[in-house]
Amino acid sequence: MNEAYSLSVVICAIDETFSLKRTFQKLDAFHAAAEYVFVLAKNCSSGCLDTVKHLCLRPDCRYLFQPGKGFGDAIRASFGEVTGTHMVVWSADEATDVASFPEMLRLSKESPEKIIKISRWLRKDGFDGYGRVKKAINFISQRAFALLYRSKLTEFTNPTQIAPVSVYRSIRWERTGFEFLPEMVFKPLRLGVAFIEVPTKNIAREEGHTHNHLKGWLLYYFMIVKIRFTKKENLLKEA
Repeated sequence: MNEAYSLSVVICAIDETFSLKRTFQKLDAFHAAAEYVFVLAKNCSSGCLDTVKHLCLRPDCRYLFQPGKGFGDAIRASFGEVTGTHMVVWSADEATDVASFPEMLRLSKESPEKIIKISRWLRKDGFDGYGRVKKAINFISQRAFALLYRSKLTEFTNPTQIAPVSVYRSIRWERTGFEFLPEMVFKPLRLGVAFIEVPTKNIAREEGHTHNHLKGWLLYYFMIVKIRFTKKENLLKEA
């Protein structure tokens, strides 16, 4: 890679306040980000907006509102907004242990052409706050995806990953809602981008709640299967 490495941290938020602030503070303590970009839902709570405005008093922080209605719209908007060579979309609800971030960053700098993603299955205590049934469903799903894609990854569905921005900008994205999340992992995987996994821990959230619904879950799994059988050239933007 010819250009100097720089990391953009994107945080999408809708109703988080104290958890959003703590997530930012924990990530910022590593002094690793060249910039922070907050992407807010159009219907974000007033408390969330006030929190972001306070954080964005710094010159390396800015925020924008998602251009559409879905969560995928928010993330897609960030792909064209960031200025770093690499980017990570981090959860605002503290669901992902920030302790995994330094190792992700180290590996990304060592192998900048690869995607460095988290895996809760690489830790025995990776699923705090998960019930047995939910954890079992997740396990079965991950094994099924590994077989479907003939991949050695242990976790596919959490898109917390440091990726080259150029990879995201080269892909033809389709969905705009929650079902956009598997696109972030499965499309680069289908295109042959190499991944490295880092152990992490899921943390039970203290604030906010999921905004997904049954239709979103059905589209989520539909996208995963569809991507697997789509021709690689059709996953890329036209030159």
